[in-house]
Amino acid sequence: MDKTTKTVAIFLLTIGSLSLISNSVWKPFMKKESMKISDAQLQDVVNQINEMAPIFLDEITQLNRVQLEDRTIVYEYILDHDESENTLAFGPLEETQLNEYCNSNENSYFSKVGVAVTSNYLARNGEKLHSFTMQPSDCVGS
Repeated sequence: MDKTTKTVAIFLLTIGSLSLISNSVWKPFMKKESMKISDAQLQDVVNQINEMAPIFLDEITQLNRVQLEDRTIVYEYILDHDESENTLAFGPLEETQLNEYCNSNENSYFSKVGVAVTSNYLARNGEKLHSFTMQPSDCVGS
């Protein structure tokens, strides 16, 4: 497996792990008739995720914490990555996460109820490596 493929595979594992977390936390809200979520309910969800954090999602990715900023859920990831090994490919990660955010059964709930999601990726030393935000308007047909 080449380095780029390995990097993409690691990030896809991250997405899969988040789907499991999201499904367990969001399940009570995912009923068809429940297409609204209050700020208090959002904060409860964030608190539940933080009870599991920090959690390692794969060999280099740790979900450090989650916070709520207005109606944006902000995920903070710490990457234990040696830059000399290979370059991290964030483009494919963004595409995959946007697809999950807009189209998956577990994670599309965010976009449907008007909640944006920001992913912040930090190096172990706290240096910001990458950040991106997904908003409901980013989804086709929203």
